[in-house]
Amino acid sequence: MSLPAINDDEDIPPATYDAAQRQTQRAFIREALTGLRMATRIRLLCVPFLMLFAAYLMRGDAALWFVELCLVAYALHGVAELWLVQRMADSGRRKPGAIHAMIALEMALIAFAMFGSQGLFEHPWPPQAFVDSRPVVFFFFVISLYAFNFSPWLMIWAALCAAVAWSPGMTWLLLLPDTVITLPTGLLPGEVVAATHDPHFVNIDAWIQDVLLLMLTGFVLAGVVWRTRRLVRSQIAAARERANLARHFAPTMVDEIAGHDGMLEEVHRQDVAVMFTDVVGFTHLAETLEPEATVAVLRGLHRRIEKAVFDNGGTLDKFLGDGAMATFGTPRTGPRDAANALDAARAALAAVDKWNAKRTARGASPVRLSVGLHYGSVVLGDLGSNRRLEYAVIGDTVNVAARIEHMTRALDARIAASDSLIERAREQGADLAGLEATGTHDIRGRDESVVLWRLPL
Repeated sequence: MSLPAINDDEDIPPATYDAAQRQTQRAFIREALTGLRMATRIRLLCVPFLMLFAAYLMRGDAALWFVELCLVAYALHGVAELWLVQRMADSGRRKPGAIHAMIALEMALIAFAMFGSQGLFEHPWPPQAFVDSRPVVFFFFVISLYAFNFSPWLMIWAALCAAVAWSPGMTWLLLLPDTVITLPTGLLPGEVVAATHDPHFVNIDAWIQDVLLLMLTGFVLAGVVWRTRRLVRSQIAAARERANLARHFAPTMVDEIAGHDGMLEEVHRQDVAVMFTDVVGFTHLAETLEPEATVAVLRGLHRRIEKAVFDNGGTLDKFLGDGAMATFGTPRTGPRDAANALDAARAALAAVDKWNAKRTARGASPVRLSVGLHYGSVVLGDLGSNRRLEYAVIGDTVNVAARIEHMTRALDARIAASDSLIERAREQGADLAGLEATGTHDIRGRDESVVLWRLPL
């Protein structure tokens, strides 16, 4: 069951990951619709030229109006097919049978236009002479347009329908009483040429050849479409991978990581700044809220922390219920890692303060965010098994940062930071306004004491 929309995050832009997921899920539908629109435009542009060409070839022919009407019907059929596919895409319901029927109807319409112009009207030549002008080539143009449909199976179906639609007309010609199918034996070469040019002669071998070429063309184009689909799948996979990276790294870092193979695979040690955040008294706050409202609060909090981290070049390692862990200097170190961590902490507190002003204005309880910062050596890289890998940052520095965040309660602090982070941040030109030293403190589970600084409540 989806949660109701509870949105008081107008000052925070929407997360990019969800948008990327939705885009990749609809990529194939979007590409298929784009291709079908292009094919429809080509059809509508070509039909007027075909009508002019037919008028030139059939000038004075009684069947001209019939052929022109069929060409108009062919154009309208393309528009109707596009409308049908668009409507199915909008409704989310697929009806493959309807698409297949539309393709079969289109091929039948073309065949009817060709053979109907010969069988329904009087001409000074026999109907069998019609096939000498090779009208079957028009089918190749029609089936090639279905390559834009982005479906290899529809491509094969279109070729099959073209071959089947062509065959009844040829069968009708073969069954005419004056049709010549076989040539007498013992003819001289000149007599063979003359016999094959008889207007009543129908070459069965040419018919078989046409059907075979239609099917082969369909299979070749289906292969091209299949290859195109694979390329799009690769692009979708790449987009999904970038979306996954965007959940952890700042957008500028995502571009760099995506362009360098293996950047995250090597496990190594380097100095980074680690930030932990937590909501003081969240358990009591959650007791006063409905489950949906609790989730809404967490989402609002996470989005503000995420923005503060990414805006300052950090890596969002993980969300920890009502808190988060972020690092600065991963996967590569930078010239302002400690300063960026301090700036991100201030930005997160400022965003929560602004949020609290809106919350209290409508009678909701404020959210108190605490931040702990430390700087030192960590081990980082892809950890896990062949089935599941996770980019991890581990070491004593991480544990100390988590302990420092917890000590904000005893220090009455919004931010608690180790002396190692403050010294490095000072060297990097960070703003230390409002921070004050609190002396040496013991860290639970650690023999060595740490000098801490705080930003008071």
